[in-house]
Amino acid sequence: MINKSLLKELILSQRKIFLNIENPIEREVIQNILFDKIDALKEAVVITGVRRSGKSFLMRLIWKKIKEKKKTSEENFLYFNFEDEKLLNFSATDLSILLECFYEVVDVDKKNKVYLFFDEIQNISRWEKFINRLLEDKRYKIYITGSNARLLSKEIGTALTGRNYPINLFPLSFGELVKYKLGETGENDFYDSDKKKEIKKVFNQYFKNGGFPEIVINQFRPLLQEYLKNIVYRDIMLRKKIKSEINLREIVSFVSSNIGVILSYENIAKMTEIKSLMTVKNYISYLIDAYLFFSVPKHSFSIKKQIYNPDKLYLIDAGLYQEVAVTHSLNVGRILENIVFIELKNRGKEIFYFSDKKECDFVAVSKRKIESLIQVTDHLDANNREREIGGLLEAMEKYKLSSGLILTSDDDEEIILQNRTIIVKPIWKWLLEK
Repeated sequence: MINKSLLKELILSQRKIFLNIENPIEREVIQNILFDKIDALKEAVVITGVRRSGKSFLMRLIWKKIKEKKKTSEENFLYFNFEDEKLLNFSATDLSILLECFYEVVDVDKKNKVYLFFDEIQNISRWEKFINRLLEDKRYKIYITGSNARLLSKEIGTALTGRNYPINLFPLSFGELVKYKLGETGENDFYDSDKKKEIKKVFNQYFKNGGFPEIVINQFRPLLQEYLKNIVYRDIMLRKKIKSEINLREIVSFVSSNIGVILSYENIAKMTEIKSLMTVKNYISYLIDAYLFFSVPKHSFSIKKQIYNPDKLYLIDAGLYQEVAVTHSLNVGRILENIVFIELKNRGKEIFYFSDKKECDFVAVSKRKIESLIQVTDHLDANNREREIGGLLEAMEKYKLSSGLILTSDDDEEIILQNRTIIVKPIWKWLLEK
């Protein structure tokens, strides 16, 4: 049994930390949350995403909104982070004790609702049963964060099916970064040479540093290595009891160096000299569960064919590429492709790649309908123009679409071929379009 004095100490100290969490960057996801709606829901609100993407700060903003709307007393909240190193022996049976201790050290107004904010709760085995029980009690509104997709989905799927409201959080989008650095921007700013120069300067920063909030605020890239180390060690090695990190880091480095490339498990095993194919499969799965990588399947109307074909993999954040990729020169096109992928994820699209005689980078699907076809390249020139346009035209013909998109660093034109329209535009401009 956990020491109650320790729990009380942690409740009060973490409470102060929670109230003092600061992040001057406004998140778009906050604007999309209908607070009155989710506050009225019986379901637990589950916020998922990679480490350091701002999940704790999002909960802090939610609590701020709750107080502004005077939904409850200012004392009626418990914030608890289960990643504290003092909680190594904490178990599911201690969760009830945690709640008892909360009532003993906080002057709760029992006439009003109590808000429970649990950070990284997936660290506690069988946590879902405790949450399920609390959901039966109308006194509580529950918010949960987690940085492991498999653990959360497995436990939510068994005990909290239909009892959770999901919010997926990514590092900052380019739009959020521009708003933080330059304020509101509109389409007219694209034609203002001074404003456009400022926007492109911010894009160059985004290209280099990515969108993790602390990196953006502090302009301190070495934190990226610390984030990567925590993802590999805490989210994978500790949870999966992996003793040696050499193979795992080899895979991280190889895949990062080949983002946007069609990769089979056999190919990854061969290039990293890992003998066990199952080890490669498991490690890739763990890295995806920790939100470090995302897989993109080949588009097919046949699920069997889709599963049979190898995937492409992309990083959660472009800033990580330059930290872990092993390349002789910076592959600008690949980083741009990764940026476009993350933006499509942020916009809630299902994403596939097209491959037949030629290739198209992205098939974006919304509500089971193919919405757009996108090629990404650093720039269009004599060497790649035929390839990029040809792949897009083949995909447009396949899916019977009259228009397609090529995103580049700075090209801006309209191409009409075979009665189809191809829009070529700068990535930074597309990223700011709503």
